[in-house]
Amino acid sequence: MFATLVAVLVITIFGYIINTISKPRNFPPGPKWYPFVGSSAVVQKTTMQYGSQWKAFSNLAKEYSTKALGLKLGSEQVVVVFGEKNIRQVFTEKEFEGRPDSFFIRLRCLGKRLGITFVDGPMWREHRQFTVKHLKNVGFGKTAMEKEIQNELANILEYIEKNRKSPINPKLILAMSVMNILWKFTAGERIEQERLSYILELFTKRSKAFSIAGGWLNLWPWIRFIIPDLSGYNLIKNLNQQISDIIKDAIIKHKNGTVQGSDFIYTFLQEMKENNNNFFHEEQLNTICLDILIAGSQTTSNVVEFAILCLIRYKAIQEKVYHEIKSTIGDNEPNWTDSNRLLYTMAFLLEVQRFYTIVPLAGPRRVLQDTTIDNYYIPKNTTVLLAVGDVHFDTEIWDEPHKFIPERFLDSNGNLIKTDHFYPFGMGRRRCPGDSLAKSFIFITFVGIVQKYKVESTNGVLPPEEPIIGLISGARPFTVEFIPRS
Repeated sequence: MFATLVAVLVITIFGYIINTISKPRNFPPGPKWYPFVGSSAVVQKTTMQYGSQWKAFSNLAKEYSTKALGLKLGSEQVVVVFGEKNIRQVFTEKEFEGRPDSFFIRLRCLGKRLGITFVDGPMWREHRQFTVKHLKNVGFGKTAMEKEIQNELANILEYIEKNRKSPINPKLILAMSVMNILWKFTAGERIEQERLSYILELFTKRSKAFSIAGGWLNLWPWIRFIIPDLSGYNLIKNLNQQISDIIKDAIIKHKNGTVQGSDFIYTFLQEMKENNNNFFHEEQLNTICLDILIAGSQTTSNVVEFAILCLIRYKAIQEKVYHEIKSTIGDNEPNWTDSNRLLYTMAFLLEVQRFYTIVPLAGPRRVLQDTTIDNYYIPKNTTVLLAVGDVHFDTEIWDEPHKFIPERFLDSNGNLIKTDHFYPFGMGRRRCPGDSLAKSFIFITFVGIVQKYKVESTNGVLPPEEPIIGLISGARPFTVEFIPRS
């Protein structure tokens, strides 16, 4: 009897191991799968070699001569897609609209499958539409938002003027400005500066510590009990707690009616009161607020930071941008309509977003039904990642893509060229809902700074061009000397 049990156990374990290393028929090519870890070790080694998971996947795809790279990270089947045809397919077709239900994503969403960023199905459709609609109703994407951006620009310029006698790192003040605009439309007020500064520091650490696929913590959630600090578990828990405290404080103020005006939280609370809808409850409100803060925490401000970096590295371009601004709007306060006249400046900002793709590895998406990419079989529930950064450097699309050339976005008459090969905000129904804020903030803030100051590297030392790429791309730490324009 005992021998039979042992034999059954051995056969079961052997069968499980065989199953974990067996690829589905016609699955996209990629590294060999090993028991329990899949191809995680190869990905980790390649990531360390090339400095980011995006570059690791890109090089593995070249090694296997494929535009669809098949992987297994722990127990999760993952496909990374390359090439514009495949990326547009995943961005736009409904079978790719799902989101994975992984430990890492639940942890990011306060432990539950809520919010709008990492849910799918009826809840996602209803709440995404509700959130976008009612943020617009309280002024997001309209004149009121532009006024808030101009107010933040004034705060940025005041900060620069007070501190310009010493080298300035622009990262913190830019990120704080974006967060405060988002929170004004979400909760009707600003976030206390010291608290916001600490949260942004945690966001930076989080971005560096985790890949888009969630890292080792997602592969083996149990390691949080053994190495909670090293795995990043304590970091995310701390970040979640800090943001949750801000959101809960705001909701309490709104329930007590102590916040003036109208905002998204008031709208959501009213919807909870008036309609008996199981999708509208306080936990969902908490997570949507979290999604709003995380989505805008660093992405938009990082673009402006990269733009300042490029001004330092390309002095002739800086002067060309300044002279266009000076000759076109003079000392007038910039607004979004000026983007129709400051064409070289717009071309410059588009090139910044191409050259420094903020999210070079987009996603993750969950496949909702069996499908194909490049004639390869993609099983239901496979996680799909999109190598957007590769499209932005594709030599078949861009001339000399590894050179910074704003003129690539202008025609022979100096007019902006509309390109369909550019994905800073994604596309399709999961396109970034905050693109109106991002575009306006990037343009107004950048123009306002260049209008007032010449920017130079500290002590003439050029900062590194290569970004740090984690969950998003960020500039390596650098400081700037802001010299007032006469």
